[in-house]
Order: sequence, then structure tokens, then C-alpha cells
Amino acid sequence: MWFTFILLQLLPQLTLSAHCPSGCVCDVKGSAKCIGGITDVPPLDPAMTFLLLLNNTNIKVLKDRSFQSFSLLLRLMITHSALDTIQPEAFHGAPQLLSIKMSSNALTVFPPNVFSEQNNLEQLHLHDNNIVSITSDLFKGLVNLTELDLSKNRISRLNADVFQNLTKLNYLNLAGNQLRSLPNTVFHNLRQLKSLVLSSNHLETLESGSFDHLSNLLLLMLHKNQIREIPPRLFWHLPSLLTLSMSGNQLRYIPAKSFYYLPNLTKLTLFKNPLISLPDQLMGNMLRLQEFNLYGTNLVTVPWNLFANMTNLRLLNLHFNDNLTSLPMELFCCLPNLMKLSLKHNNLRALDPELFSKLASLKILNLNDNKLESLPATIFCNASRLEILDLNHNHLRYLPGDIFVHTRALNVLSLSGNKWKCDCSILGIAEWIRNNPRVINDLDKGVACYEPYHLQNHPLQTLTYEDLQCGRGVFQTMFMTTSIIPTQVPATSTPQSSSATSTKPRTTATSTAPSTSTSSTFATTASLFSPKSDHTYIKQGNDYNDYLVFYNTIVLENGPEIVHNNHYGGWVYLWTVPTTAPYSGFMMALYIVLLVIGVVLIVATMYALYRLHKVMWVLGKVTLGDNQRIKARRVRSFKVKL
Repeated sequence: MWFTFILLQLLPQLTLSAHCPSGCVCDVKGSAKCIGGITDVPPLDPAMTFLLLLNNTNIKVLKDRSFQSFSLLLRLMITHSALDTIQPEAFHGAPQLLSIKMSSNALTVFPPNVFSEQNNLEQLHLHDNNIVSITSDLFKGLVNLTELDLSKNRISRLNADVFQNLTKLNYLNLAGNQLRSLPNTVFHNLRQLKSLVLSSNHLETLESGSFDHLSNLLLLMLHKNQIREIPPRLFWHLPSLLTLSMSGNQLRYIPAKSFYYLPNLTKLTLFKNPLISLPDQLMGNMLRLQEFNLYGTNLVTVPWNLFANMTNLRLLNLHFNDNLTSLPMELFCCLPNLMKLSLKHNNLRALDPELFSKLASLKILNLNDNKLESLPATIFCNASRLEILDLNHNHLRYLPGDIFVHTRALNVLSLSGNKWKCDCSILGIAEWIRNNPRVINDLDKGVACYEPYHLQNHPLQTLTYEDLQCGRGVFQTMFMTTSIIPTQVPATSTPQSSSATSTKPRTTATSTAPSTSTSSTFATTASLFSPKSDHTYIKQGNDYNDYLVFYNTIVLENGPEIVHNNHYGGWVYLWTVPTTAPYSGFMMALYIVLLVIGVVLIVATMYALYRLHKVMWVLGKVTLGDNQRIKARRVRSFKVKL
């Protein structure tokens, strides 16, 4: 019984094998695949052949009525073969064909009306051949054709009526040809067209009205051409368009309002064009746009309202613009749903503090490979969802210590390849790096000092207060990483000395200040960076409100001027001179008096020099006259003696 069952299962395959010629593989589903050295269409069983694939064969000529006997053949594929000639009636006798694919062959021309009987044909793929021209009647009988692929050929021109009978066409691919221009009516009958691919040609311009009748078009690919200009209203009649690509052309300017009336557009690419500027009125209402690519241009800046009508934008690539040096403050004002923003490889030198303030959904921000020297402390204050931030290969010299306070979701930060200046202003960010080592993904690539020379290549995360030898400047330049809070201390010291007391480094400091002295001392922790930084709370006088001190760094008395510092027992003693109001007023009055005296002395000296010069000039003139008279008398006396 089992033997009978197995025999019944193998019987169809054995029958097929008996009718399947050498070099072919046939299956019970009606598919026949033939490869190898065959030179003609193989003699297959017409009743069992629905799909015929001839791949890598030596067939050079497709003879008349080659498929007449295949009454059930629906799909024909002849690929990667030596086929270079098709006789005029090659497909006659096979009107039932739904798909013909003859790609990657050596075809150059087609006989007129070769497809005249293929009224049921839906797919015709002729890509990757050497076709140089197409006659107007080649597609005359293909009234049900929905897909036509003519890409990767050598077609240099199209007749205006070449596609006029293809009223059901949905997909047309003409990419990779040598087209330099298009008749403005060539697509007018393709009212059902949804995809039009014209990329990688030599198109230099597009005529007005070329796409006016393509109201159902969803995809328009014009990239990698030589287009230098476009008509102002070229895309106004494409209300259904979803994707528009114009990258890799020669556009220097784009007419105003060029992208109006595209309400359904979801992707727009304009990259790799030598654009010099963009008009203020360029983009219409694009509430569904999700991706915009504008890079590889010559833009110096962009209009502030360029993205104002793109409220649903998710991805924005505004990078690789070598001349882009600045961005308007309100450029990203209306992008609440933007998730990825790439500004890398531009020439940006500074960013406005409010530039990213409206990007509430931003998760990825690329700012690498610019020329940024610093960033405002509040630039990321609204970036609570930011996860990835790339700042490497800029000219960053320092960053505010609290710049990442609000980026609670940040888990990848790149900082290498910058020119960190390791002075007291770097202390805040160095502390943050040490406390968040897992966030920095390139510590091993050199997040290190660039200057001064003696600290070159010193990792930022290991910097200490002693390394930088910070004096007075630390309190003026830490940019919100240090809090200075006034304290009131009873005056108990002598006029010439003061002291600070501490047992172990704690979060408070006690200082004594004289009431009428000429010097005083203040104390602070010597290590401004402790790997375990706790918040410090200070009680001032009778006020029991708590004040937060950033990073446990310093507590100072208000008023005096720091003139000297010294380290002792884990504390920094800061010697000062009191600046009382009478003393300051006296010093200011004395300064003004001395300044006035100096000016008077200078003017008096100049006047005295002037008078002296005048007297000397008169005396010189008199002396010269006397000398001349003496010489004259002597000459007369000498002549008398002679």
C-alpha cells in the first residue's frame, strides 16, 4: 500500500522528467528553467508550461512564432543571454502572455509592432540592454500594460507620442539612459501613472507642463541628471506625490513657491546640488513630510522659515554643506515631532542658545565635524528625550558644566577630536564626564587636553584642582559650575590675621573676618572635583532656608577682593583686602586727582617746550645776523688794506 502511495506521488514528476529536455528543470507547478548552451527555445510540454525562464543561454535570435505552441504560457523570462535580435513576429501566436522580461541581453532595436498581439500583457521589462531608440508604434497594442522598464539602455530621445496608448501604465522606469530632454507632452496620456523614474540621465532642463496630467503620481525620481533650472510651477499639479528626489543635479537656484501644492509629500531630497541660496517662500503646506535631505550644497545659510510647514518631519539631514556657517535662531521652531537631526560636516562656528528649544521629540543629534568652539549652557535645556549626541571633531575648547543637566535620556555622547583647553573653565564638564563615564562612548579615542602644553593628552576625566593650579580665575570662569554664597561670621580675629578651621573636608567652611581689619581669609575644599559629589546646604545667619552649592566647591564671604591663595590641610586660604565704602571713595578721589595733575603737567610741559623753542629760534636768528655783519666788516677792512 505504501509503495502504491509513493508511486502515485512520484508519477507526475516522472512524467515531467520524460518531457523535460536536457539543460532544463521542470516542476509540477508548470515552471521550466533552462540554462546552458541551448541556442533556441527548447521543446517543452505546452500543456505543463506556464512559466519559462531562459537564463545564461546562447540564444542569439528569437525567431518568428517561437512561442506559438505554448498556449498556456503566461510568463516569459530571457535574461543574461546573448540575445541581440528579435524577429517581427516572435511573439505572434501567444496573446495570453501576461509578463515578458528580456533584461541583461544584447538587444539594440525592436521591430515595429513586435508586441501588437500582446493585448493582455501587463509587464514588459527590457532593462539593461543596448537599446538606442524606440519607435512610436512599438507599444501600440499594449493597452493593458501596467509596468514598463526601459532602464539601463542607451536611449537618447523619445517621441512625444511613444507612450500615448499606455493608458493603464502604473510604473515607468527610464533611468540610466542618455536622455537630454523630454517633450512636454510625452507623459500626458499616462493618467494612471504612479511611479516615474528618470534618474541617471543627461537631462539639463524640464519643460513647463511636463507633469501636469499626472495627478495620481506617487513617486518622481529626477536625481543624478544635469538639471540646471526648473520652471516655477513644475510640480504644482502633483497632489498625490509622496516622494520627490532631485538630488545630484546642477541646480544653483530654485524658483520661489516651487514646492507648493504638495500636501501628501512624505520624502523630499535636494542634496548634492550647488545651491547658493533658497527663496524665503519655497515650501508649501507639507504636513505629511517625514524626511527631508538637503546636503552637499553651497548654501551659506537657509531661510528661517524653511521648515515652518513641516510639522510632522521625523528625519532632517542638513549636513555636508561646507559653506554653511550659521543657522537662524527660529529655524527649527515648528518641528515638534523631529526625531533625528543631522548637522554634521558643515562649517558651523556658533549656535544660538534657543536653536533646539522647540525640538521636544529629538532623539538623535549629529553636530560632529564642524568648527564649534563652545556651546551655550542652555542649548539642550528642552532636549529631555535626547539619546544620542555626537560632538566629536569640532574645535571645542570647553563646555559649561551643567550643559547636560536636562538631557536625562542621554546614553551616547561623543566628544573626541576636540581642542580642549584645560584651564579652570574646564572643571565643570570634567566633573560631569567623570560622573558619567558610561555615556561617553569615545573616552578611549582621546577626550583629552589639547592645551596647555604641559597637560597635552591628559584625559579630562582625571583632571583635578591641583592639576590646573587654579587661583582667582576659578571663581570667575567656571560658568555656573561653582556657587558663591555669602556668609555672615562673627568678627573675632585681629586686624592682621585670620583663619579657617576644618577637621576633615566637609560640605561647609568656617571663616573669621575682622570688622575693621585690612585683610581676611576664606576657605574652600582643595579638591573641587570629588568622584562622590554631594549637594551642600549652607545656613546663613538666622535664615534657615537651604541654598544649593554646585559640586561642593566653595563658600565665600561677600565683598573682599582675593589677592592671594595658599593650600593647607585640604583647604584653600584666600587672602583678601577689604573694600569698604569710605576707603574705596578715598582711593577713587585720589586716583582722579592724580589723573588731573598728570594731565595738567603734560599740558604745561608741552607749553614750556613750545615757548623755549620760540625763544631759541629768535636767538638763533639774531646770532646769524650778527655773524653776517662781522664777516662783511672784515671783508671791507681787508679790501682797504690792499
